[in-house]
Amino acid sequence: MVTVTVTAKFHNPSLSRRKEWQYATRLYRDTKQFCIDGWENGDFGKSVTTASIDNDLYSAIQNQAIREAKSDHNEDGEVRYRESQPFAVNNQNWEIDTTENGTVVVGFPCVSQWWYTPIEVYDDIADPVDRLAEGDADKTRLQVYRRGDDWYCTFNAEYDTDTSGEMPIGVDIGERHILAVTAYAEDESMLVSGGEAKYVRRKYRSLRDSLSEAGALRARNRVGDKEQRRIKDLNHNLSRRLITFAEQFENPVLRMEDLEGIRENSSWSGVHSWHFHQLQQFITYKAERAGIRIEKVDAYHTSQRCSACGSMGTRDGDHFSCSECGRGRHADLNASENIAQREGEPCTA
Repeated sequence: MVTVTVTAKFHNPSLSRRKEWQYATRLYRDTKQFCIDGWENGDFGKSVTTASIDNDLYSAIQNQAIREAKSDHNEDGEVRYRESQPFAVNNQNWEIDTTENGTVVVGFPCVSQWWYTPIEVYDDIADPVDRLAEGDADKTRLQVYRRGDDWYCTFNAEYDTDTSGEMPIGVDIGERHILAVTAYAEDESMLVSGGEAKYVRRKYRSLRDSLSEAGALRARNRVGDKEQRRIKDLNHNLSRRLITFAEQFENPVLRMEDLEGIRENSSWSGVHSWHFHQLQQFITYKAERAGIRIEKVDAYHTSQRCSACGSMGTRDGDHFSCSECGRGRHADLNASENIAQREGEPCTA
């Protein structure tokens, strides 16, 4: 099963549509906040239904708002929703179809009626959109939201695909080398030093410590923001490099370690503050837009086992050696080769 996230821009929606959609985003936010406040104040139980919701949204949208509010409340306790809030419809209450002239339209209920609006289908989303329109894929909930002056929708398409003939590419994320990547069957690899990331961390940690000692807390917070922007830019660049590497091969599939395993098993003290999750997200959504599958694999012993014979080996700095088969290899590339050989679970952004 393959899951692809599709984000599409609506093509020139009319003023009346845009006004109603904007109104729906406010009602959706208010519905969720009404539920949260009611649960916090003890006004009603978790079994609240649409009969308790007094607004003009279609009941399918109200139901989705109640479900999301329950999830948010369970996870975070008291919640305050921001002004901008996408509204959503569950998978059974929206449609995607192709008109006689080949235009793809998305239809969903809102306030006054169902709206059927064309979307712009660019190359990266053409395949999953076509599968959905033809009934060859399953769809998940639809979200509708505004970005600037434009309106977008996002949803997942889920379908079976033939994975034979794929090129497995193992991706190891670490401290000494932030990316170690191997296209196993082609024996092609990419190695990216983690030096820049460590420099950024050291630089801003030193600045924060100095500002804390001086009592300049506002300036300290600004330094933290600058560090996050630097790390974000670095992660964007790393993910772009990885996708460019993968695109040179026919039918690639990227395999990465489960990041929870990385955090739990790493001896590096900085692993908990490093933006591993952000880097994985950037890699995943860029891969999806490029039509490349992503899998998460078990992280167990990827760094300790020989990728050639499977025996336990030894690591000395960047060098991995196996006493069983005599193989020597860069330690992080050996790990990426192990990752490439393991089948995993589909991963989506």
